[in-house]
Amino acid sequence: MRKTIIKPALHKVTSLMERADTENIVPKILCNTDAQTDLIQRVEQYYNDIQSSQTLTITGKILLYALSYMCLTNHYGLLTFGMKAEVQNERIVSPVFIASLPRTGSTILHRTMSLDTTRFRTFDLADVIQPLVSSSSSSSQQPQKQQPIPRWDKTARAQNANAGTQILNQIKLIYPGHMECLETLHGFRPNEADEDLGWYNNALGHPYMDALMKLYPQYQKRHLNDTIESIHVAKYRYAWLSMIMKIYQYNDKIEWERRKHTEGRSFLREHSRPSFDLPWLMKDPNHSAYLTELTHEFPDAKLIFTHRHPADVIPSLAKLFVVFTAPEVIPGTPGSSAKEWGEETLRRIKLNGIVEFTEAQNNNNGRYSFSSDGNDNDGNNDSTFRIDLSFEEVTQDVVGAITKIYEKFYPDQSNLSNTARSAFTKYLEKNEREKHGNQRRSLEDFHLTKDDVEFREYNDMFLINGQLN
Repeated sequence: MRKTIIKPALHKVTSLMERADTENIVPKILCNTDAQTDLIQRVEQYYNDIQSSQTLTITGKILLYALSYMCLTNHYGLLTFGMKAEVQNERIVSPVFIASLPRTGSTILHRTMSLDTTRFRTFDLADVIQPLVSSSSSSSQQPQKQQPIPRWDKTARAQNANAGTQILNQIKLIYPGHMECLETLHGFRPNEADEDLGWYNNALGHPYMDALMKLYPQYQKRHLNDTIESIHVAKYRYAWLSMIMKIYQYNDKIEWERRKHTEGRSFLREHSRPSFDLPWLMKDPNHSAYLTELTHEFPDAKLIFTHRHPADVIPSLAKLFVVFTAPEVIPGTPGSSAKEWGEETLRRIKLNGIVEFTEAQNNNNGRYSFSSDGNDNDGNNDSTFRIDLSFEEVTQDVVGAITKIYEKFYPDQSNLSNTARSAFTKYLEKNEREKHGNQRRSLEDFHLTKDDVEFREYNDMFLINGQLN
């Protein structure tokens, strides 16, 4: 597999990166000599980590390495699309990032907000699984090209979601019951909004979170700067994410004009003209560790933070790690015990990221300042760029939390439309908390104590008795 599939795909990608560097259209961080070398080394290290792992099953190793081919294939296709000058000329205006810590109610918030399609555009899990599909063409004689699906094309998005479901069903055949078990913690649904981290798979040339969770014993042996958790790689990831957003923005417009021209009135009867300037709604728990890099790439981003006591976050996150990796882990091997998962979760939580970012903003009266009394800092004229909510505020009243976000970010257009409210209500009724089950967990399950998860700086800044300051 390495010689016959992965290496040729890797060579194809790096050759395209070399061409992109010469054409000087794509940001240099995505295609220059350093980027090419980094990609080769990452994929090579990924292979070595899989090969040396004592923890993964043979099936797990094969599946994990095979995913690298899919990532490289998508990388090639997306970079090809991104090399158009018109794509790079796109501007990303005021994207909204849910940058909360994991297990803080951010998923239900994100997936519910994404249903307000007259206010936001989002990516579904299906987009991440299969970002490029054959374009529709009125002439069967024309060769079909691979391209993204427009956000306004509900029919094509539904078809892509069905294709994504079929792919996930293959995993169900390999690991019966695993997807249903994951649903009790974090459902993977192709037709619903999903996290930004999926796009990093294609950027890196191999799965992002799979590597962090399933190969963490190997990662612990290396310095942080030599891993995909480094600041350097974060800057690369965000440049890639920016390119993806620009690709979809550009494609939305050109596909609308193409199909309006080729299909005429029949197309216009089925599709009302969309708004092409909607902001993106994005979400990734890992953003909280790289907020400086995130806001450097997206300087007018709006940030949403949901807060929950670390003593509740950490056992929930550790449980998710265990459930996610369980089918591919050999019991009793290094990194597989509950105690080791507890230690790894403590290492991964990275609470200092949001604390240091907020402190720097407060000290400089920045647009992302946080005032513990709930008021904006004196002299802060850009108070529409950040909102902080408690876990309880979100989970007990999702629509109420969204209303607060709209009032904060869009004071002149804060009203929730009847269409959006109806969509929110239907979705929340279908996805009541614990409706799909619940995985009981505690600190003791992972050999942790309250002292281990005190995180005083975070708690002092954001929480009082577990509630938002």
